[in-house]
Amino acid sequence: MNEESFFQNVASYKFLTKKEVGQNFLVDASSAKRIVDALMIVPNEKVLEIGCGAGSLTYFLSNYDNEMDIIDIDEAMLSKVKEDFKSHSNLNIIYGNAAKYDYRPYQKIIGNLPYYITSLIIENVLVGGENLQKAVFMIQKEAADRLLAKAGTKEYAPLSVLMGLCYQSKRLFNVSRNAFVPAPHVDSTVIEIVKTNEVPLEEGASAFKLATALFRFRRKTIFNNLKNIVYDGDKTSTILAATGIDEKSRPEDLTPLDYLKLSKAIKETK
Repeated sequence: MNEESFFQNVASYKFLTKKEVGQNFLVDASSAKRIVDALMIVPNEKVLEIGCGAGSLTYFLSNYDNEMDIIDIDEAMLSKVKEDFKSHSNLNIIYGNAAKYDYRPYQKIIGNLPYYITSLIIENVLVGGENLQKAVFMIQKEAADRLLAKAGTKEYAPLSVLMGLCYQSKRLFNVSRNAFVPAPHVDSTVIEIVKTNEVPLEEGASAFKLATALFRFRRKTIFNNLKNIVYDGDKTSTILAATGIDEKSRPEDLTPLDYLKLSKAIKETK
């Protein structure tokens, strides 16, 4: 099927989208190609597409000879994609739940992620993607603002800590809501996440886990927050003094490196 016919076919599926799984089908072929091109696939890399939907990204992924797993939780859409790409033996069309998937086998991961589980999927990819080299995701613009937020801003969150330690992340381009059927209420943003290997993933994951615990009470000072974790006021003061972190600072004030130092210091006192 040629490009124009394929994307006309995708648009015809708009009445089959399921709100409960956050489906909006990308019908702008130029945007779909741009997203796939950004992944910069090279031979022999194993690739995963999360949430294929009606196959907008799959269409351009199918131009590569790499082994690719294409997962979705919607069996109706999987049937469509299986039929559309049945001549591509390198594409494995799989029923899978992205929130519970094993990301270890993949070097490159791509997807148009549903808004309601964007953070969970990206967390699982970044923590579980032991062999991940690069990911390209299209997500709602507000979610991108949070993920790429810096310390000291209201959008800053634990996942920003993990991304700041083990990955280099950036906004590539925006995609208008009019590029989808049905059109969502907000525009989308395509982000790139590249593993740096500067901080071991295990250490970054520990810092992320600590940040997650402290952000549960983000209005409390770091001293009061940390005291609830180590259960000792004197030890808490010692840890903060050793890391050079102000006891009166709050979770959003700490940089990713602060969380890394804090995580290491806690382990050393046990």
